[in-house]
Amino acid sequence: MKDVQSELDNRGIYIHGVGISDLEYPIIFDNNHTIGNFTMLVDLDENVRGTHMSRFVEILNKYHNNLSEEKLLEMSKDLKRALEAKKSYIKVSFPYFSLRKAPITKLESYTKCDITYEIIDEEMRLYLAIPIITLCPCSKAISNYGAHNQRALVEIGLKLREEVKITDIAKYVEKSSSGMVFSLLKREDEKYVTEHMYDNPHFVEDVVRDLSLFLEKDSRVEGYKIKVISYESIHNHNAFSEREGKAW
Repeated sequence: MKDVQSELDNRGIYIHGVGISDLEYPIIFDNNHTIGNFTMLVDLDENVRGTHMSRFVEILNKYHNNLSEEKLLEMSKDLKRALEAKKSYIKVSFPYFSLRKAPITKLESYTKCDITYEIIDEEMRLYLAIPIITLCPCSKAISNYGAHNQRALVEIGLKLREEVKITDIAKYVEKSSSGMVFSLLKREDEKYVTEHMYDNPHFVEDVVRDLSLFLEKDSRVEGYKIKVISYESIHNHNAFSEREGKAW
């Protein structure tokens, strides 16, 4: 059959990225069964009319049921070989579920964080969005009893030198916050979480600074960007803080 994509093109225009976007596909990542949203691109020489779109999905079929950071890097190299390209780009976003034990009863339930990987040739970037709780230090200091607290969101971008477990970063986040969000808590667990928050008040600035200290010491991380958004419970605004570190 005629291969129109491989026809010569005489316009002399190089294309930086061509491929497929927003393909939802079942994946297994680190034993996590979930759904990935994929963008997969390569560059296109100025003398070639089009790329072969089917090859992108063929490559994905080789890897989707056994994905990891290492496999994503292999996919990137495979794309360049299959499409005869100089550059490749892969972006995949997915919800990542992990079991978390309640602090007292030890009952297990799943918690979710949102994950995105970007592979730009051999450079890997990891983006995480992890829910936390913040309790206001000022509110605690000026009140005779109680202090306002709220759910917050930590967004982290990481430029990686080598593989990093998502659970490792989640531990950094937990140690940098007033508390974590659980799907299942009994009364004795709620008591513990409430009192733990009260004993660990954090501004959004505190979360950013504490988390930065962990990431600065992690040799696997070449660069990072942190954003913290606190969905304030008594103010008509959100509290926000961000910071970039190392070679972001």
